[in-house]
Amino acid sequence: MELTVDTTITFDNLLSANKRITQHIGGTRSGKTYAILQYLIVKALQEAQNITIVRRTVPSLKRSVIKDYKEIMQELGIWSNESYNISDRVYTFANGSLISFVNTDDAEKLRGVKSDILFIDEASEQHEESYFQLSIRTTGEIILAFNPTVSPYHWLRNMDDVEQFRTTYKNNPYLPDVMIKEIEALELKNPKYYKIYGLGEYAPNDKAVFQNFQILESFPTHELIGYGMDFGFSQDPTTLIAVHRHHDMLYVRELMYERGLTTTDITRRLESLNIGKTEIWADSAEPRLIEEIYRSGFNIKPVRKGPDSIKFGISVLQNFGLVVDNKSTHLIDELYGYEYMTDKNGVVLDKPQGFNDHCIDALRYLAMSRLSLKQANKGKYTLSFK
Repeated sequence: MELTVDTTITFDNLLSANKRITQHIGGTRSGKTYAILQYLIVKALQEAQNITIVRRTVPSLKRSVIKDYKEIMQELGIWSNESYNISDRVYTFANGSLISFVNTDDAEKLRGVKSDILFIDEASEQHEESYFQLSIRTTGEIILAFNPTVSPYHWLRNMDDVEQFRTTYKNNPYLPDVMIKEIEALELKNPKYYKIYGLGEYAPNDKAVFQNFQILESFPTHELIGYGMDFGFSQDPTTLIAVHRHHDMLYVRELMYERGLTTTDITRRLESLNIGKTEIWADSAEPRLIEEIYRSGFNIKPVRKGPDSIKFGISVLQNFGLVVDNKSTHLIDELYGYEYMTDKNGVVLDKPQGFNDHCIDALRYLAMSRLSLKQANKGKYTLSFK
């Protein structure tokens, strides 16, 4: 049986790559994901392979890589409904090759994933720990695809021994003229978007929720107004953020970002940081944990979450300028990547797409509790009379 695959330069990049790990950085409509899927299908047909394709959530898998994968297989005339296990999301080839579609928002699943080839689409969505768990269980190629909206501190931009390929819409010969015109129109309408999504170059993310931050190597010590804490364990980290204030500027430092911490571990970390009796505002969803830390001698309190508490906390923080210590790499990464959701037409919505937001949540808890207008005016009463 002979098959002809019409593909793009990304396919050739993979064939000619000299390193085990390749990064495919591209703008919108560059065809990189489609070409990578074609490459993986060819590899699966040539010899028995255990191939894993990854996105963060099941919905993102279904609407992107699974949809494209099925389309490619149908175009090649080799799709078989009987070969695809819908519940496990595994396609089995006649030669024994397996292509599995895996979501990473279930941490326990990652420990059972073993691959000959690993492909992570939209790799910037993933925690470094998720990547680590997948990579140590992969014997062969690792393929990472993402858009250039990640911060300079992101783990993807600080990897060693990788081969990088950059593609744009100009590398996709199958792109309709109407789409080309829409992308090129961004050069005048939104030059920053054109730089990112048109030219595939690193630039600040215009969809980012926080545009009001700067990064400094060091800054003066100002009034410490408290700490914010968010709890995690296996998949998500426990975080602690110190917040200092000077007029309308907040000076923030990341003091804790660690997974697998028990209550005892957390209290030991707090002791080593000399927190003392300064207020710590923490996630109210963990009352038992808060009580245990309180009984260990720390002034920890649950934040009060009302309706739209996320939106409210963000609005409080947006009233200040943020100055971030340059060693607070996880916080910086989150601030770069924390962006508003878009609808199916690409319209930006007034709702953040939260997943990598554990430091931001800790910062938000402190802001809601100590920096809101309601809290600032607590104990003050205004009388008006004739």
